[in-house]
Amino acid sequence: MKSILFRLKFKSMYLRKMTYLLWITVLLFTSCAQLTDGNTDAPEWTLASVDEPDQIEIVTWNVQNFPKSGETIDRLQAILDSLHADIYCFQEIENTASFQRMFRNIPDYETVISTETYMMHYVIAWQKEEFSALNIQELFEDDSYFFASRPPLNVEFRWNRGDSLFIFNVADIHMKAMGDASSRERRHQASEIIAEYLLAQDPAESPWIIAGDWNDDVTTSSGQYSFEALLDHPDDFLFVTAELAKDPDFASYPGWPSFIDNILITRALFEAHEHATVTTLRLDKIFTDYFEVLSDHRPVMYTFK
Repeated sequence: MKSILFRLKFKSMYLRKMTYLLWITVLLFTSCAQLTDGNTDAPEWTLASVDEPDQIEIVTWNVQNFPKSGETIDRLQAILDSLHADIYCFQEIENTASFQRMFRNIPDYETVISTETYMMHYVIAWQKEEFSALNIQELFEDDSYFFASRPPLNVEFRWNRGDSLFIFNVADIHMKAMGDASSRERRHQASEIIAEYLLAQDPAESPWIIAGDWNDDVTTSSGQYSFEALLDHPDDFLFVTAELAKDPDFASYPGWPSFIDNILITRALFEAHEHATVTTLRLDKIFTDYFEVLSDHRPVMYTFK
């Protein structure tokens, strides 16, 4: 009976999400390229905002060895300023100084950069009027090997919307890449470490969102092994991106194609997830040079109330 009810509920959620995905696609495609005043050589890219006052938007984005090209910084700054999502989780930030300078031109945000990462840093950015960072830490430093020398970056947030006392954790993750047995085993061990940690936090009471480049697809046999420790607890953990992984049009890593930029939530957010949406932002349909200028990954956005 539980399985039947889940399938019925999933179907309803799927239809609702497909309606939202159509809406967000229309929204993005209302974006336009306008020329800046007095400079016909410098296009000013503007996109429709995804920011809504009664919801939280979290975007995970591997921006591939930032900055990928000489145009990356200006283009990324314009996109982030236009979309104006609440929280961004970035991976593969090689030039952290340039990234910080870019965000100085987007003054609505505060940022934190990982310090224990060996190359390709994490950055978490958030709207500073909407959220307060209560605690910042890098997790599992003693087990850095299993996380490819990139211990996850964690920020505990308080949402400052109205009388809200909502406190939740966001962790930015970038797991070991490649499909060889050793890499799969390292992802497998990393997932066991995460599962053990979150179970000790009481996933029913502690809202967690772990977003980033997991470097495996939950719908494949490889991903099911890599993330076995988390998938074995469906009452406690949910990959909200699993439904997108079945549709190649939404692939977060289209070069394969596959869906490896996943978002995991704990049971404390399951009720909110009933009214949540998740989508891949197909910016490559707007920018024809997206993969040359920005990244080989597409950003993925999760929205909940």
